Amino acid sequence: MTFDALRGQPEKELQAKQNQLAQENFKAQFTTEAMTPQRGTEIRNRRRELARIRTVLEGRKALERAKAEEQTIEGKLKLLGKPHEGDQAQKRSRTKLKNRLSQVKRTIRELDALSKGK
Repeated sequence: MTFDALRGQPEKELQAKQNQLAQENFKAQFTTEAMTPQRGTEIRNRRRELARIRTVLEGRKALERAKAEEQTIEGKLKLLGKPHEGDQAQKRSRTKLKNRLSQVKRTIRELDALSKGK
C-alpha cells in the first residue's frame, strides 16, 4: 500500500494490519522457506509496509502532541496577561512563549499537510 492509502484508514485498522504483518514476519523467521529469494522479497516488502504504517501512526501521534502543546502554551500566555503588563521577566517569558507557539503552529501545519497527503 502507498502512504496515501494508509492515511485514509482509521487507526484501529492500521494497528490490526501492523500486528498481522509483524506476526507474519515473526513466523517467517522460523521457516526454511524464508531462505528462498522469493520469500526474502516478501519479508522485505512486509517490513517496508510495517515501516509505512508506523510512520503514519507516529505522525498522527505527533500531531496530537503538538496540538496539546499549542493549547498549553496559549493557556500560559493568557495567564501572563497583556503584552504591556508585568515586569521584564514576564515580558521575556511572554516573548519566549510566543516564539515557541509560532514554532508549534508551523509544526502543526506541516504535520497536518502530511497527514492529509498534500
